[in-house]
Amino acid sequence: MSTIRISEFLGMLPRVHPLQLPDGCAVKAYNCTLYNGKISPLRQPVVSSFPVRMENGLTAIGDARSLYVWTRGETREMLAWPGVVKVATSNIADDDRYRIFVTGDTGIGAGGKEPAVYAVASGGTDFTRTSIVKVPLPQPYLGNSAAVGTFRYTVFFQTWVDAFGYMSGPSAPSSQVQYVDGQPIVVGAVDAPSGAVLRRLWKVVSGTETESIQFVWEQAKVNDSFPTAFFTIADADAGEILPEFESPPVDLAWMTFVPGNYYVGISASTPKTVMFTAQGYPTSWPLDYRYDVRDPVVGIAVCGNSVVVLTTGAPWLLSGTTPGTMAASVLQSEQACVSPYSICTMDGAAFYVSKDGICMVAPSSNYPMLVQNVTEKMFGKREWEALNPSSCVMQAYDGALHAWFTLTTGQNIGYIFKFADGAAAVTSHDEVARAAYYDPETDGLYYVREVGS
Repeated sequence: MSTIRISEFLGMLPRVHPLQLPDGCAVKAYNCTLYNGKISPLRQPVVSSFPVRMENGLTAIGDARSLYVWTRGETREMLAWPGVVKVATSNIADDDRYRIFVTGDTGIGAGGKEPAVYAVASGGTDFTRTSIVKVPLPQPYLGNSAAVGTFRYTVFFQTWVDAFGYMSGPSAPSSQVQYVDGQPIVVGAVDAPSGAVLRRLWKVVSGTETESIQFVWEQAKVNDSFPTAFFTIADADAGEILPEFESPPVDLAWMTFVPGNYYVGISASTPKTVMFTAQGYPTSWPLDYRYDVRDPVVGIAVCGNSVVVLTTGAPWLLSGTTPGTMAASVLQSEQACVSPYSICTMDGAAFYVSKDGICMVAPSSNYPMLVQNVTEKMFGKREWEALNPSSCVMQAYDGALHAWFTLTTGQNIGYIFKFADGAAAVTSHDEVARAAYYDPETDGLYYVREVGS
């Protein structure tokens, strides 16, 4: 019986006519993967044993578009949403509440897009969902001191804190208040916002170089309010300086952790603005830490200290070590991102799908970041457009990009793009996915098949 021996297989080349294929290439490479130039069968996926929590009104897992595997101690659960949702982990080491920040089409708040913190209840396994948008308290009322002594004058601000320790932005300043240092003063009552547990008072401390705003007193909630109270005011006891707090927008999306202990995100209402948190404060998004780009942002990928901003036009790069010192530059490419579900990272590079192919944003010898179409030798313009690239769902896993497309005919097709030694090879398969997620803790690629597939 005759046999066919292939010493090295290079995968498919859809852009090349079948009669012109070089040695080692094929018209179709189906349900296989390529490792070290050898053909290996694609592993049969197994059904995940994790329980699934369907969020934001999702009624069928087959309709999910976003996934996340949430490990909470001994509990591991799959979360699923029907729209674009990004999950960022907590910046707290050994967080016993296993909190995560969920942004995008969360289903939380009046518009269904408020950013939220998910956290395990103390001593339990279930969790709560709490918006991180905080409306400041009204300006505080403080009665002028009737004590005898030398009067000083200042203004006060008030903030509120939730059960997670996340603070609101400051209120408007009070009217000018007279006080005697070391003597009691009265502060008026105010209704407590939902979720508030503490009220904090801050005052402008005169005599310092910048007349800083410093902490002076805090009060626990009583029933549904912070009641009228007296406290002793002493300039020498003034504490920490008020951080630069600004509540996130109600439609904060794509919140992603950046090394350096801060986060980056975007807002649907200001689609050309990239915003950052203050360092160490995931719920504070100061106005000074916002940067404008030329085109609406589709999504973000973080590679080290570099933030790759993918837009409807050219990609942008924001790089720096602190959120207030980011340098913004446009990359020399007009490869727009056409699918937010295609954005992923692998080996220090960002990948996304454009109208011309899969693009990689990575450092090069001559440029801080260079945009390359890594599939241009595999797919011509016509072959790539036939895949309906705006439908692409893509994740990086095991040194390869796993991508799924829904053609305009409704047919589904999947590809695996393997990169090794500067070269790329592609094979196809018959798995169908509407959503995909790579979990580094389990080293697993999870995806959702369409209903009926």
